[in-house]
Amino acid sequence: MELASFEKHINSTILQRGKVYFQKGHVESLEETEDGVWSAAVTGSDDYFVEIGISKKGFVNNYECDCPFDSDLCKHVVAVLYAIRDEKTIVLEAAPKNAKKKTKLSFQKLLDNISTDELKAFIVQYSKKNKSFKSDFELFFAEKDENFDIEKQIKDQIRKAIKTYSKHEFIDYGSSGKLARELQKILMQGQYYLSKNNILNGSLLCMAYIQEVMPVITYADDSNGSIGDAIDGGISLLTDIAVQSPVDLKQKIATYLNKELQQDLYFDYGNFGYDMTDLYAQLCLDLSKIDDFMNFADAAIYKARLDHYDYRSSFFIQIKASILQNGNRIEEAQQLMEQQIHLPKVRKIQVEKAIENGRFEEAKELLAEGIRLAEEAQHPGIIRDWEEILLHIAVLENDIQMVRFFTEKFAIGYSFNSHYYNQWKNTYTPKEWKSIINNKINSIRAKATGEKSSYWKNQDYWLLNEIGPIYIEENMFDKLLAIVQRQTDLETILNYHDHLYKLYPSQLMNLYSPLLDQQAESANKRSAYQRFMDIVFAIFKDIPSGRETLLAQMLHWKMIYRHRPAMMEELTNIMDKINVQGR
Repeated sequence: MELASFEKHINSTILQRGKVYFQKGHVESLEETEDGVWSAAVTGSDDYFVEIGISKKGFVNNYECDCPFDSDLCKHVVAVLYAIRDEKTIVLEAAPKNAKKKTKLSFQKLLDNISTDELKAFIVQYSKKNKSFKSDFELFFAEKDENFDIEKQIKDQIRKAIKTYSKHEFIDYGSSGKLARELQKILMQGQYYLSKNNILNGSLLCMAYIQEVMPVITYADDSNGSIGDAIDGGISLLTDIAVQSPVDLKQKIATYLNKELQQDLYFDYGNFGYDMTDLYAQLCLDLSKIDDFMNFADAAIYKARLDHYDYRSSFFIQIKASILQNGNRIEEAQQLMEQQIHLPKVRKIQVEKAIENGRFEEAKELLAEGIRLAEEAQHPGIIRDWEEILLHIAVLENDIQMVRFFTEKFAIGYSFNSHYYNQWKNTYTPKEWKSIINNKINSIRAKATGEKSSYWKNQDYWLLNEIGPIYIEENMFDKLLAIVQRQTDLETILNYHDHLYKLYPSQLMNLYSPLLDQQAESANKRSAYQRFMDIVFAIFKDIPSGRETLLAQMLHWKMIYRHRPAMMEELTNIMDKINVQGR
């Protein structure tokens, strides 16, 4: 898109928000850092950095913003586009027509024009005024000073940043994002060390970083996941560094991981502990210290013995077996899995292995025992998991009866599932299916008749939920309409609107009219009025033959509810919308 006309290519809502940001002066530090590359800070509830590339012909080549907005282009980029265009316009207007355009030197060209002595003098002077710059400078060139304490420097920087963004020992939502950006800058230094093959300094930075940042997640509002991402970044960088480390450094990292992973903190707030355990396991393999990992895992399993969901125990048992196998201790791995077969994750591994090797009877026996244990523990989700695997085996064995048993159960037994419904249906010929589904419908109807109504469950409502999806799948819309017509709740009927309005518009309007009057009477706040008007407009749009009736109702509501100002505003809005679009 051209800078001169970028508005044509941007969503109107985002465009307006960006324009307001620009007009209110939120774009700061706008600078052309090099030819065609512009950068700026955009302030607001949070501060964000924007970089935009503009070609010599005035086209926007690329743009980037570090805000969390997940769409293609955000309001911060728009605000900077306005600022760049404004800046270029001012420069052009200020210059005489025939004068050669004078442009500010790019940052790189400015550096090229500065002598070494001038640069050193500036660094000394500026470092006296700006302690953060001094710290960053010393960290960047740490390899030049063999006595420089990287761990202390990193910890001091992190603690200072945490203190800056903490209030009453808590970091709020907005501050957590700002802190995370400061932390990412520190990690960039670690990336630099790695790129220069300075493995030692990179590892020292990462270990200090993880140790200091991890506790932050316990007293920060991390709803946007920024602190979690910052911790993940540190673990990921340490993993990359460990892979390239010599033996003595791998041992140092392994010792560090063993110590840190004794804390529940790493496991209680995400997958951090599990990712670090994976790295520790790999290092123990590389160092031929499998028994060290076994002892560590056994202690972790014992510690997690009271875990209600067995997740942590299962993880450590699974990784123990994997390490034993990778260390060519196959019999020990198999023995471990057999001993811990009562854990669902461990059982699943054994089941998958049996299926992979075609041992279906063994898999079914394991699953049957798993179902029994899950029933005793009252874990219906695990029972469903095992039954779905039994269905998979039935498909592999072409056991039609079992396929029918489980697909029918999964299609209708819990809540309606169209995937399993069609899988069930496809096991019959069309002629067979007609008889099967009619019998099923009659069975559901008989059950509904036997159900006792109560103030919370109506027979017709229950029957619609059970049988309505079947009528839709089988295109039995006349029968669907018959049961829908017995409903007394507008929202319930609307669930089937899309399937019926084209075929039965007048019948639906007869249902809707009195229910809309009831809804108008019961609505009592702005959100309820808005929802109500959305319904009215959808019906107006879908059922042309009912428009006069709806318009008459709207006029009636305007008269009798004139003392409800919020309702009158929403009603006027919807009537204006109808008039604009035409009847």
